[in-house]
Amino acid sequence: MTTLFCVRSFLPNIGNDLIKKSTQDLLYRVFGNDVCIVDVPALTNGGWGGLTARQVYDMNRFADGVLVGGGNLFENGQLTLDPQALEALRPPMMLIGLSHGRIHDTSGELMHRSDSMDPARIRQLVAKANVAMVRDQASLALLEDLGAGNVEMAGCPSLFMPENPRDRAPGERVLLSIRHPSRMSVPAPLQWRTVEDVRRLVAALEGKYGKVVHLVCHDYMDLDFAAAFPETPHLYFADVEHYITALRDCRLNVSYRLHAFLPCLSFGVHSIHLSYDERGRAMVTTAGMEAWDIDLTRTDDVVSAVMSRAASVDDYHRSRAKAATGVAAMEKVTIAGLERFAAAVERRKVEGERAKS
Repeated sequence: MTTLFCVRSFLPNIGNDLIKKSTQDLLYRVFGNDVCIVDVPALTNGGWGGLTARQVYDMNRFADGVLVGGGNLFENGQLTLDPQALEALRPPMMLIGLSHGRIHDTSGELMHRSDSMDPARIRQLVAKANVAMVRDQASLALLEDLGAGNVEMAGCPSLFMPENPRDRAPGERVLLSIRHPSRMSVPAPLQWRTVEDVRRLVAALEGKYGKVVHLVCHDYMDLDFAAAFPETPHLYFADVEHYITALRDCRLNVSYRLHAFLPCLSFGVHSIHLSYDERGRAMVTTAGMEAWDIDLTRTDDVVSAVMSRAASVDDYHRSRAKAATGVAAMEKVTIAGLERFAAAVERRKVEGERAKS
């Protein structure tokens, strides 16, 4: 029996749940269906969670391996890390699907987030890991600039979900995955413009497809934004399987959320991404789909840009087919990294049995 402790974001966001599921699917592929996966919140709560003294104590007692990721744990203040406790961690550790990106300041220039993890902590975390993988080229470049070596770029686990069956007919629903503008790290004028952009997007999409447009709220704050559009129905998912089904069955997904675009790319569902920071834009580019990313900081007429791509279904599928080789290469790197991690876990178990005898 193998027990893995998985340190991940517990913040209430369906994208985090999707990352969890797609990561666990990969773990079952490599470790087998009987692996025991223990979820640990990346942020400490009452002394439990993160990579703290109390949590590492339990990891050393019960875990055969520790997985950290995926998601944005290098920033947003999302990972509690005690450097002394980290050094005391004994099981093998792997970092998977992590990202690090910059945001736009008031002038539109890229800058590091004020809540980014201290570079010394990032270097320590990477150095401690048996395997360290980030999801996109921009994250890799930032970590290299910080002096964190031996990091691989391997994509996001949500890129490797099973494709829809070819005989699965798309549904009629059009999904517009929103984000509350106040949570977007862009200059204030662009935040305010986003309200009108969404209003115009709904009208344009309804004009083309009919009254089938639904707003998708990824977290609690999005409900407040969705309330500004009372005539447009909204969806909020408490269960990741329902969310996945909705994405698989939609006709089109237009998304301010990376973790609506990436699974749709996996499924073969027509999707358009709206980016407002480096990490989202970089992941879509790393996936080979940069033509299907609309950069809000550089696009004045978002609606025209979206509707032009919405009319180009065949172009989307041609782009996806062309990108498939790169996505497959990232999946191969991810599986190889997980296999090295599994080998390290097995070595430690064998050494432990020898020590007992």
